[in-house]
Amino acid sequence: MSEPLHKKIFTPSEASDNISYHITRLRVPLFEVDLGQAVYHGNYYHLFELAREEMLRKTGFPYREFMNRQLHLSVVEARCKYRKSLRYDDQIELHTAITSLRRRSLTFSQLIYRPISTARNDPSTPRGLELCTECRMEMVCVQFGGRPTLLPEDFLQAVQALETR
Repeated sequence: MSEPLHKKIFTPSEASDNISYHITRLRVPLFEVDLGQAVYHGNYYHLFELAREEMLRKTGFPYREFMNRQLHLSVVEARCKYRKSLRYDDQIELHTAITSLRRRSLTFSQLIYRPISTARNDPSTPRGLELCTECRMEMVCVQFGGRPTLLPEDFLQAVQALETR
């Protein structure tokens, strides 16, 4: 898992040369799993949030900056497709992209991958990643009081700069 932490082309459901995404790597922590040692379905959203925060840091506009301006990105719709269970201590990659950006709202698309190991005694088996989970979160920028507002102009510029890298 030594690829760069920022790539072009987001797959599978939104293949496009114009979408940049960020990769966050981590291990599934014990506190996210149930007695069957699989991640509880609601806890996937904790992992997605960690990756979104990391992506925002990489844009140069961390989430703390929203909070300093008394703004919040509020979830208005979340869709998640669970393909393969994640288990305690799995190494995973979360691929995060902003796939829609408007004046007051944005959409994050996120994919969770797990590495596929080379089969024992078969060096010809390629290493790769298996898609485990897909998520799309539509969010709107709101003031702390709950009123929708415009996304900060410097945030929009930071996201646009990310897409041109």
